Formats: sequence, C-alpha cells, structure tokens
Amino acid sequence: MGVVKLSTAGILDYSKTSNFLSGNAPVSFGAFDLLETQTLASSASSVTFTGLDSYSDYKHLQLRIMLSSSSTAADTVLEMRVNGDFGNNYSWHSIRGNGTSVTSETALSYPSDYMMVLRGSRTSDVYSAAVVDIMDFASLSKNKTIKSLTAGRGAGLTYIQLQSGLWIDTSPITSINLDPANPSYIFGTGSRFSLYGVK
Repeated sequence: MGVVKLSTAGILDYSKTSNFLSGNAPVSFGAFDLLETQTLASSASSVTFTGLDSYSDYKHLQLRIMLSSSSTAADTVLEMRVNGDFGNNYSWHSIRGNGTSVTSETALSYPSDYMMVLRGSRTSDVYSAAVVDIMDFASLSKNKTIKSLTAGRGAGLTYIQLQSGLWIDTSPITSINLDPANPSYIFGTGSRFSLYGVK
C-alpha cells in the first residue's frame, strides 16, 4: 500500500503534531529542587536546618556547602548530626587525596564527620566546598546513609575527599545540625549552605 495523505485516507478522527511523544505520559528524569539556603551575613558557630519532615514528597536530600573561616583556629572538620542526636550512633569511612598521597580513615559509633574546612589563618575569600547526599531521609525502615564529596585546603595542602556514613536509626530525619569539631572554629561571613530535595 502506498503512502497517502491523512486528509485523503478516509480517516475522520486524527490530529497533526510535530512531537513524536505526543499523547504519551511526560517523561521524568528526577529533579533537584532548591528548598532553602542559609547564607551567613555574619560569622556563626553552627548552622541548623529544621522542619525537614515537611519535605516528605522528596525521596532524598542534598546539601551544597561553600564554607570559609573567620577564626584563627587550626584545621578542623565539619560535623553533621541529625535530629539532635549527639550520641555515638554514627559510623563513617573516607578516602582523601592531596596530590602527593592518599589516606583512608574509618570510625564506628562516632559523630559523623563530613568536611575538612579551611585553616583559620587562610583568607576569608577562599572557600572549601562539599556536596552531601542524604539518602531515603524520610524512611521509617532504613538506617540513614549519607555520602559526600568535598574539596578544600587544610594544613597547607589542597585535597579532595570522598566519604560515606551511616546514622544508625530508622527514624525519619527532621533536622540537620552542622558545626565544627573544634569549638573555637567559626564559619565565615558569606559561607553558604543550600538544601535541595531530590525526587
């Protein structure tokens, strides 16, 4: 059978379209939605996100962090704790490279460390960066897995670090607290903490 025009083919119910997907359900490849951002207008000793249970229509959360220091403290790490849990209910392991050597670390039943921040004597316009994924944060049946990719400068060396951790609790995560392991370390003005929802 030859090719004929629709207008002459005897088909009475038809429509023209320039899209091959016309009539099909929309295709979704997932989405990152910005939920909230905290940008420090002045220095601070900690940052907290609360009310995360209101984001239960998302499957995962992601933190994107740009962090500087405004203190003269030595290098420290950024500790992340959830739901106000400061107990030994975390475990983590990491691998870090500085262009010269590679090191790895692990810890069981310890507050979860996620980011090496800048040495306090560095200039305030130099930032460390981190992307932290919080998987299945609203689940009622899973211990919570957290992973991060960070980069920065500490102890005179630049580095990149991959880390994963576990909060040993099946409760939904409703709050996140970020503070330095060294209490004399201060987050600098302009440090930015952005929370995204992942569908």
